[in-house]
Amino acid sequence: MTKRFQSLIALITLHILFLPVRPLVTSVTEACAQESQAEAPQASSPIHAAEYDAALVGMSVPKKVTAGEVFAATISMRNTGTKAWGGWPIRLRSVNPQDNLSWGTNYILIAQGTSVRPGEEYTFRSNLRAPANPGKINFQWQVCKDGTTWLGETTPGRIVEVVAGPAEAGATLAPATRTSDGKRVLALDDFEYLGSFKAPKTVGDARGAFSESGLALRPMADGRDRLLMNYTHPTQMLFEIEIPALVKVEDGEHAGLETAEVRKIWGPLKVVKPGQQAIGPNGGFTWFEETRTLFWTSYHGYKTGNAPPVLAATTLSDDGQVTHGGPWYISAPDGLYKSYWGGVIGLPETFADMYTDGKRLALGFGGYYSICGSASRGPALGTIPHPDPKQTSLPVTALLYHPHDSPSPRDGNYFNANCGFWSDQPDGPDKGTWTYDDWCRAGTFIDTPAAHGYVAFVRLGTGRLGYDFGAITSAGTSQYWYFYDPKQLGEAARGQKQPWQTTPSSTARVNYPLGRTVTGACFDARTRRLFLCVTWAYPEGKESYPVVHVYKAR
Repeated sequence: MTKRFQSLIALITLHILFLPVRPLVTSVTEACAQESQAEAPQASSPIHAAEYDAALVGMSVPKKVTAGEVFAATISMRNTGTKAWGGWPIRLRSVNPQDNLSWGTNYILIAQGTSVRPGEEYTFRSNLRAPANPGKINFQWQVCKDGTTWLGETTPGRIVEVVAGPAEAGATLAPATRTSDGKRVLALDDFEYLGSFKAPKTVGDARGAFSESGLALRPMADGRDRLLMNYTHPTQMLFEIEIPALVKVEDGEHAGLETAEVRKIWGPLKVVKPGQQAIGPNGGFTWFEETRTLFWTSYHGYKTGNAPPVLAATTLSDDGQVTHGGPWYISAPDGLYKSYWGGVIGLPETFADMYTDGKRLALGFGGYYSICGSASRGPALGTIPHPDPKQTSLPVTALLYHPHDSPSPRDGNYFNANCGFWSDQPDGPDKGTWTYDDWCRAGTFIDTPAAHGYVAFVRLGTGRLGYDFGAITSAGTSQYWYFYDPKQLGEAARGQKQPWQTTPSSTARVNYPLGRTVTGACFDARTRRLFLCVTWAYPEGKESYPVVHVYKAR
């Protein structure tokens, strides 16, 4: 073998040692051919990584839960696609079957402001709720985009055993009605539905759609009562309507309802003081016929910091002249000023004389206001003196309110998915506490010869409750009337008990013939008729408009 041939063999051997690893080839010629093809530029790759894909990392869920129990679950997934996850489009959804609601919800969100980049892991966290009935239930989830595109691996098909819990003692919110001051305390059985009518769709430039109107009764000399209403969208407008014939709503059909006729347009109400932001009515209001005065409130659901002015008064003269008084700030117990800017009501003379030193005005109505605000965690009511035009602030004497650590009772038809504020979980289907998605926008005193009470008209969030991407959401809602004993309210006014120690004498779930949220209420003691303004009641096109439901107190 010549030195030249030995050098050639050594060169070939060295070249083969440094070739990339490939499947076994049968000859040096084939190896050189493959290398030549690999070095040649490729027109396109035959394999593309998916833009959205997911792989399971791990899951933590109890093996056994009690029926109706709220429990924490965590599911970790890795983003194996080429695009980041974040915002509303990407979420974990239940499968087997797809979008089932076995565990109280069919989705778990990525936390607000979070972006999961390709290759990163993310742990989906949520409280969930066990089914009401015992059994062995499948627990399985998968990442989904836009609710239609299912991505990557599903979690293992875990079977969770749901076992029966202790027998419920019965609903805690509907004890037998009590007697007080020689009268029964009102309950839902004391009311009969008479019928409904439509509020006008538009008044001037204001529309009933998206408006939250208060309601006040104005008796007229001819005996035909009128109602004062106020629209707030897109502009504010106060007006009077005449009460038309009532028609009972059946099966949600609204076509046969009469529409109330507008008798007087007072225009937008606005009170401006130097150095202050102008306010106008957007809460509940009440009318005093003897002085021709409408007392009204203004609220700002997203307000933080110092409390704004809450109350104002407007005199409506028969000649059309409008005169404003106020606005007035309020000095609220424990700083819970948002407890008292939902509306203003008048108090019965007998109650005022007995318990409030003759004060005839009260502010309320409580509930959550945004920014974890200073609001009562339940219905609220407090008396105020008659406003003095020379004063700028009014003291509130609390009759009813609930600080954060003493919430009002409610049913247990909910679970808190992810919020850390007012976040107690229910003890069972019948026993819960006031949540961040519970409101009270209206209330009124009712006094008849046989019974009396204060009624708060409450809207409760149901099912999954969450704080999702800057908004409070709930799977559904239910409407309740909370009935309170005037004697208990009076004892709180006198300082004989704490305002949060006043509990409802009874509560009752109410299914309105149309609509879902009461924003205004008033009671006509002469006819014993209760008027409720209910918003988002019936649709026309893409918008929904208010109705007024009328009940008779027996």
